[in-house]
Amino acid sequence: MHTLITPLDWGLGHASRSLALARRLTDGGDRISWACSGPAAAMLRRELPAATIHALPPYAVTYPTASMVWNVARQAWRWQRTIRAEHRAVAELVATLEVDRIVSDSRFGCYHHEVPSIFVTHQLHPITGFAPASALYRWQLRHFDEFWVPDHAGHDRLSGKLSDPAGYDSVRFIGPLSRLSATPGTEPFDVLVLLSGPEPMRTRLEEIILPQLSGLGRSYRVVRGLPQERTSPTPAQLDFADTPTLSRLLTAARCVVARPGYSSLMDLRALGKPAVLIPTPGQTEQAYLAQRAQLQGWAVAVMDQEQLDLAEALGRLPGH
Repeated sequence: MHTLITPLDWGLGHASRSLALARRLTDGGDRISWACSGPAAAMLRRELPAATIHALPPYAVTYPTASMVWNVARQAWRWQRTIRAEHRAVAELVATLEVDRIVSDSRFGCYHHEVPSIFVTHQLHPITGFAPASALYRWQLRHFDEFWVPDHAGHDRLSGKLSDPAGYDSVRFIGPLSRLSATPGTEPFDVLVLLSGPEPMRTRLEEIILPQLSGLGRSYRVVRGLPQERTSPTPAQLDFADTPTLSRLLTAARCVVARPGYSSLMDLRALGKPAVLIPTPGQTEQAYLAQRAQLQGWAVAVMDQEQLDLAEALGRLPGH
């Protein structure tokens, strides 16, 4: 089967888990084509230098405020234009590439009525706090034939209530997706900081964390989550880490500081790493996932990044 995978350009997490999904599908005999945009496309080009990454229009999500409703409202009109444009682009790709199936990781316009169209998400029920936004989300999903949830089906699933299948006819829990594996080869160190997510909040978290690292009295490494960059600011900092590099860093790190994006959480659980989780302001999903991870006992949630005391948060981690 020739499968077209289309990850969302909302940070790097969707591209990351799509790489893991592509590996599963390839092992099952599928031939994979890719379509993406923005930093996620840049990441795929670095991970898959021999592959053609077809262009889709970017969502270009930004999080300038701590209000989820306001952030969505001010960008929703542009996203609707993007959805229509990506739908036209996917129709052309289906025809020219002779695609048998579309697997869309959270891109609403990547469907085609003549081929099976699958939507990959851990958010069947997003936490918007605004009923019209929730209704619009469900309305956008009406075109898809099946929903794949990267989680287990039990009540103790990582995604919790976000992936409750109630109200959906065709939900398949495909298990967690992580492109990483335990990989020795890097000298052990204390703290790995993973920066990611939409701007300007990614940069703001970097500005908060970096000054605190030097006073920790612990060894550390920083991955800035910038796949477009090609240089590293210092030996302890990388602009981007490909799959082998990130696998070695996570294996060597004693603990992690990161956003609680769902793909990051799947990577952390795959390698059994305790973490300080700092939700992106305005992302209600991340706030929920961080608090859930803290209740499960393997993470510390810092709900307000402006109040981050990194030494104090690391001190609350089990065994640290």
